[in-house]
This record gives sequence, structure tokens and C-alpha cells, in this order.
Amino acid sequence: MKNYYKYDTHTHTAETSKCGILSAGELVTHYSARGYDGIVITDHMNENFISSLECKDDWNACVDRFLYGYREAARRGAQVGLNVVLGAEVQFEANNSEYLIYGIDEAFLRKNPFFHRLSPWDFFDRFEKELLIIHAHPCRDGNKPIFSECVHGIELVNCQQESNNNNEKSIELLKPNPEFHVFCGSDCHRTEDVGRGWLLLNKPVFESHAFRAAIMRNDYSLGCVTDDGKEVLRQAAVFLISNFLGTLTKANMKQRNTI
Repeated sequence: MKNYYKYDTHTHTAETSKCGILSAGELVTHYSARGYDGIVITDHMNENFISSLECKDDWNACVDRFLYGYREAARRGAQVGLNVVLGAEVQFEANNSEYLIYGIDEAFLRKNPFFHRLSPWDFFDRFEKELLIIHAHPCRDGNKPIFSECVHGIELVNCQQESNNNNEKSIELLKPNPEFHVFCGSDCHRTEDVGRGWLLLNKPVFESHAFRAAIMRNDYSLGCVTDDGKEVLRQAAVFLISNFLGTLTKANMKQRNTI
């Protein structure tokens, strides 16, 4: 049995995401060749995507179109033995920021028409206990202010090379929110992005609900190929350990004072 299972938490297909270069089949083939156990397909769900479709007023047809890339990836994944998990990268109309959503399935999509038109606050209030909501590339140039009250965590390191992600600044977002879940993803659109970031799980997961559950248990660790990304992850680990030890010390002192 393996000691860990390697997943990329942030990938796109050309079939669904306009910015995607790799087809779903190519994406899966590349990740399988790199020794990954799974990927999460986080194609874009936003007003630009919906409005570009001829079926833009037919939500069920829009869902079918959104799922096309994921379904193609899952079909290829079954052939090569790569687990393909459904996710989404949602952009709400309230700002230019994007949010990685995990714990969704086709039933969720169909019963929540045009959910991307909610505000980030309404979306979190409605689905906080059902989904895992991670702020994607929160410090990337062009992003508007982060709404920390609307997420379960942040993509601490985004490994995509074409954007200025300012990953080193994400540590400052973690400090007032040590309870945040933190991610490191490749944000894969093209061959050069493949396998630059990863998440290691103790057990394999095969669908989005199980993936969310593993993250909520903190049953994972992170890694990446870049030196600057590794340094951000190191600083985050030092901070989180120090914060945990500080909390533990305060709790022990409080307990002693009550004896």
C-alpha cells in the first residue's frame, strides 16, 4: 500500500475553460505520466462562460456544457487509472476574485441554477456546511480585496507561471486566520503548468465529497516544484506550528490557574 496519494487541486480543460490549452484527454495523460494519483477539474463557472453559450437561458443545458470537460477527463482517467474529481472555479459578480469549490456533484449543479450570480457572502451562508470554498490565487495582480469571511481557506501557493501571483503575500492572509485550510495548486492550463503543485492524501479519493471530507479532517500535506513556493510553504508551516504551540501553552496555563 502506498504511503500517500498525489493530487493536483486546480486544473482546467480546453473543452470547458476558454483559457484552457490542454484537452481533457491530454491533461489526464500528462498527469498520469507524472505519477499523480488524481486531479481535480476546476473549470471556470462565471457569467462570461454562461453568456457565451447558445443555451445560456437553459440552466440544465449549461450544466451539461460545463461538465463536458470533466466527463471527458473522467473517461480518459478510467482508461489510464487516474482518479478525476469534479470541482469548479467560480467567479461571483461582486468582485474579480475566484473561488475553488469542492464537494459539488451533478445533482448540486442542477438544483442550484446560476449560483455564480449570488454574492460571495450569500453563497457561503447557503453552502458553508455543504461545500469547501477556497480563495484561488488571493494575492494575484488584479484581484480585488479578499473576503476572508466567505471562505474556508486560501490557495497559499498558485504555481501558474503566466500570472503574477505574489504568493509570498498570502502568508499575511494566513496570520489572522490560522484556522484556514491552505492549498497549493498548479492552476494547470497548458503543458508547462502540469505537475507544479500538489496535495498529498493518506488515502485515495474518487469523488468530490470524499475529497472535501479529507480536507476538512486536515488529512493532507502540500508540495510544489518552485523554490519560492517551497519557501512560502515552509513559512506557513512554521507559523502554524508556532500558533498551535502558543494556543496549547495558553490552554495549559488557563487550566493550571483553575486548579
